[in-house]
Amino acid sequence: MTDTTDYIEHACTLATHGWSIPAALTLPPSARGDLPSAILLVPGSLFSDVNGDYPSWNSFPHVYAHLARQLSARGHAVYRFAKLGPGTGSEATDSERSASVRNWGGRLRIATAALDAMRRELAACGIAVSRTIAAGHSEGSVVVSQLATSDRGADLDGVVLLAGPSVGLLGIMREQVGLMTPPDEVDAAIRRLDEVIAYIRRGEAVPAELASGPPGGATALATMPEDARRYMRETDATDPTALAAAMRQPVLVVQGGEDSSVARHHGERLRDTLLAREGRRPATEYLFVPEVSHMFKVVPPDVAGPAAFGYPGETDRRVTDGIDRWVRSLS
Repeated sequence: MTDTTDYIEHACTLATHGWSIPAALTLPPSARGDLPSAILLVPGSLFSDVNGDYPSWNSFPHVYAHLARQLSARGHAVYRFAKLGPGTGSEATDSERSASVRNWGGRLRIATAALDAMRRELAACGIAVSRTIAAGHSEGSVVVSQLATSDRGADLDGVVLLAGPSVGLLGIMREQVGLMTPPDEVDAAIRRLDEVIAYIRRGEAVPAELASGPPGGATALATMPEDARRYMRETDATDPTALAAAMRQPVLVVQGGEDSSVARHHGERLRDTLLAREGRRPATEYLFVPEVSHMFKVVPPDVAGPAAFGYPGETDRRVTDGIDRWVRSLS
């Protein structure tokens, strides 16, 4: 247990589906009785550990630890967990069962198990909460959108979409080509990537000639093992805006203006889709912080690429202030 003047943190293990997954429950320093909320924080893509670091990439933005600790300092309980994958601390304890969740559908099953584990950990600490919130970052926002529209959706009093995409994963990758390619090479790179994406979406083998070329982009996709391409195909087939339209919970959309991974227009599209929901029109709020990155940090202008992705320092408190205010506003 970590005990500070701002928060108390309990190291936990999420044991589910043949996996032992590092997790953490972060609480206010004087946690007792009722708290405003319990927030389930669902990680995004790539191999992140429980703190939101990427050891296999040698990148340590610490984003989920920062968000959890800032929110707990404001009075909320936050449960977070690592992704499956190298360097994250997750370990398979049953080879047959563990294989069943190493796919896109497994992300929802693990998030559902984490929701139950959060409740058990809170009960063990003698803590009750007024609201249960699911917050997902990046690809994790699609996971919590699935959770919100599943048969467990009634367990959620609100949803927070943190830098969430409005299109499938392959569509996001297509947008990112322009950020990583010299301007005079962008058109050719997109044409080649579109060819590879078409093969992946059809579930067909990618021709060998498309697997040889500059690193990244189309070459990276074409040389991936089949199970990785299957994961991308399944993720890409999940429409975040269709899920948003089907949600019946209040939703907060959080978007940074300097997000080079999921651009501003995605947050705006999710916001507009949520505002147009039919029926009783549950509340939708949009929190836009112009200066922050995909990891919700203000990154100096001379820091770019991988260094910007893993930029150290806390997440911007305007994000956690906004989440805190929104949660407390829920009836």
